[in-house]
Amino acid sequence: MNKHIPLLSAFLLLQLVIAGLLFSANPTMDNVTEKKPLLTITPDLISKIKVIEDDEEITFVQKDNEWQLDGYSGLILQKNKLSALTSELANLQVNWPVTSTKSSHERFNLTVDNFEKQIIFSDKDGNEQVLLLGKSPSYKQLYVRDITDNDVYSIKFSAYQVSADVNNWFDKSMLAIDNISKINHSQVNLAKVDEDWQLTPPSSLAEQQSLDTASIEDFINQLTGLSVTGLATEPIQATNTLTVLNDQDDEFVYRFAENSDNYFVKRDDIEYWFTLPKAKFEQLANLTLNQFTTQQDNNKEEDSATLSDE
Repeated sequence: MNKHIPLLSAFLLLQLVIAGLLFSANPTMDNVTEKKPLLTITPDLISKIKVIEDDEEITFVQKDNEWQLDGYSGLILQKNKLSALTSELANLQVNWPVTSTKSSHERFNLTVDNFEKQIIFSDKDGNEQVLLLGKSPSYKQLYVRDITDNDVYSIKFSAYQVSADVNNWFDKSMLAIDNISKINHSQVNLAKVDEDWQLTPPSSLAEQQSLDTASIEDFINQLTGLSVTGLATEPIQATNTLTVLNDQDDEFVYRFAENSDNYFVKRDDIEYWFTLPKAKFEQLANLTLNQFTTQQDNNKEEDSATLSDE
């Protein structure tokens, strides 16, 4: 038995050498693991992206090297979300397909009439490429195919990263301002002087009243951290106005409105009305002087006076 071991070892080594020669001589075997771009058009030349989902669609266009939502040029977009389209998805590499049969498209929700989302990339020369996004096989994975190709790929991408809802793309904090120095409202007027907040005419303190600095700072923080929930979809008539100036004397006028259980805000330098929570609306729109003042305790003053007399 032992005398056959060297012979078997030599035979096994010969098989390995032959397999290696065959592998190196077959270019198709060597290319099986080579990756290729998911997009055939050049990502750097993409100038328009349309996203279609159910009955909704939105289009991003590039103007002066900046991406905008078509029809919503005044909205500030979330750059990290936009990069999921313009950079992450546009530069994805794929290797071998999960399947190449046309009959599999229905199973993966990748047919022309049945898909989860459709993304149309257009470049500056008018070239187009359409991707269909289908089911998710696992966490942060999606099936995808080029609409002109039967190959189906599984890519590292999440369905939530692409949406045809405008509210998922714009910066919800775009109405917030920093370095506030003045507040003008029909009920109260405030100005920051040497780092201290003071009332300005026509606002004034009554006897035994003093400014509540903590309440003022809390209100200022509500403005610097202002976040809306979405775009308004109905005609709005303003009921309250608030004028705010920053330390450069730039003026920003906020307008507020409510309709049934819906609450809205607008800033005059931006053309759109936005929705916001009821609690935030009440904090910003329904101002009174009393919410920024405290009442001094007369009894304490009288007690102090009595003790000093004694």
